[in-house]
Amino acid sequence: MLRLLFACSIATALVVACAEDNGSAADAGTDSDSDSDTDTGTDTDTDTDADTDTDTDTDTDNDTDTDTDTDTDTDTDTDTDSDSDTDTATGSDTATGTGVECVDEDSDWWCAEFDCVDTDSAINPGVEEDTDDGIDNDCDGLTDEECEGEGCVEQEPELWYSVDDLLVYVNLHEADGTIEEIVSSTISGYQVGFNSITMLDDGSLVLARLAVADDQTYFYHIADPPRDGTPVALDPLGVMPDGIMLEAIYTDCLGRLYGMDTGVDHSSSTGNRLLRFTGDYLLGDFTYTVVSDLEVADVADIDDMGPGIDTDDEITDNPGFAIDSADVYDFDYETGFGTLLGSGGTWSIHALGGTLFTDGQSRLYVMTQLAEIHEMDPETSDLSAVLGVGPDTTLSVKGWSGIAGPLTDCETGFVD
Repeated sequence: MLRLLFACSIATALVVACAEDNGSAADAGTDSDSDSDTDTGTDTDTDTDADTDTDTDTDTDNDTDTDTDTDTDTDTDTDTDSDSDTDTATGSDTATGTGVECVDEDSDWWCAEFDCVDTDSAINPGVEEDTDDGIDNDCDGLTDEECEGEGCVEQEPELWYSVDDLLVYVNLHEADGTIEEIVSSTISGYQVGFNSITMLDDGSLVLARLAVADDQTYFYHIADPPRDGTPVALDPLGVMPDGIMLEAIYTDCLGRLYGMDTGVDHSSSTGNRLLRFTGDYLLGDFTYTVVSDLEVADVADIDDMGPGIDTDDEITDNPGFAIDSADVYDFDYETGFGTLLGSGGTWSIHALGGTLFTDGQSRLYVMTQLAEIHEMDPETSDLSAVLGVGPDTTLSVKGWSGIAGPLTDCETGFVD
């Protein structure tokens, strides 16, 4: 052995003030009649004639005046509201277009005018789109679209690895999982050695190089990995403490980072442990806890760890797939035991969830030391033809790396 309100905002003016027919205007008009009423009852008017009356007049605005003199005053009130209400003596206004009656049958606080399915409270413009249920959950006219907006990372069917001075992007077809293109970017600030790699839920990459020069494990971060071949400088995070040599790193369904301690050497299970990082490793804190002692595992020395695929074709983080010099196992990382499935690849393995592909099928990939990438049947371990081959290298063999990709939504199988 060589060793991802809501994204929606209420500020979109979709929050509507519901106007109910309860005698209150649905608009914001202010009654400024010269009779000083607020549309609530009897008006008090200023006559348009010149006499001073102590009588009660009969006005055209529904006031009834009983004069003590002989004249009959006909007053004219002027409604100077900025609204379109028709005022009546009882103070009841009738909205004539500015108020909107809110119908909300499913009681989800979204009026039917904006709620595309007003009989299902789980469907309205305020929910997140479920990209795998065939329903327009957020009422935007699109079905199963990927997330958008700040903090949202759109997952693509892709694989990543790194070897020597290269970061390699493998773009996969959504339809069938075959390779569309392989693009490499030069990297700087690296140690030469076996590379382990994982993708975080924000789409960034963490790399760990087990250096040939001093058997130390060096960590790097790539916040925005390029897909167009643009050169990138690695962001160094630090060195693994206690002289621990890691041959694989891995992210679970909860976004926690794991490391496979290779023990005393690269070729035996002596001293092998599964570690979980508990410190902020992106700030150089590599504090860890031991999840399991793998010295008694039935896999001699794990080269790469990947998510698993269960019998329902769903992604799992434990058990997962582990590879040891081409031997592929369905492996429980906490117990150290698993089932040998077959052979394929050399040191690299990763599974991608069905939500990344238009056919909904999860897929398992392996890579050989010659950087030949295959799809492997997770049940029979049969290999596809070579889907693509990575770039040539100058300092080591072409496939001297683990592979990684996005981890689709799943429930963790690790016991806290």
